[in-house]
Amino acid sequence: MSRRGAAAGGRATQDGGEGDIDLTPMLDVVFIMLIFFIVTSSFIKEPGVDITKVEAVTTDPCERGTIIFAVDATGKIHYDKKEVPLDRVHRLATAAKKDAPKANFVIQVDEDAPTAVLSDLLATMKPLMDAPLCVSTEETG
Repeated sequence: MSRRGAAAGGRATQDGGEGDIDLTPMLDVVFIMLIFFIVTSSFIKEPGVDITKVEAVTTDPCERGTIIFAVDATGKIHYDKKEVPLDRVHRLATAAKKDAPKANFVIQVDEDAPTAVLSDLLATMKPLMDAPLCVSTEETG
């Protein structure tokens, strides 16, 4: 094949072998997909404490629940793998709501947790709630 034929769309190469595959467009697509998944993902801050959750027969999934507070069996409140006093809960919840305005609050409560601590926690968070509170439970059976 002449040079003219190769320039017009023929596949002539110097050594007569097959042409190389250009991977640049594929890498561009992979990086764009990676950036998309990183930007659209939400990261959950775990409370960082082991809790024996109450069992529930019926459960409904919690929509947009990503701000998680936990109350352990001794009545200590946990957020983001740290124990926090009740007087800091409102400030932490406000900051978390600013970071994720569409997120909903989830409370994980140990089955042996004091009810008074849970009641105080709910009273502190109630002004910030724009959706029903979600309580994390275990499914039975």
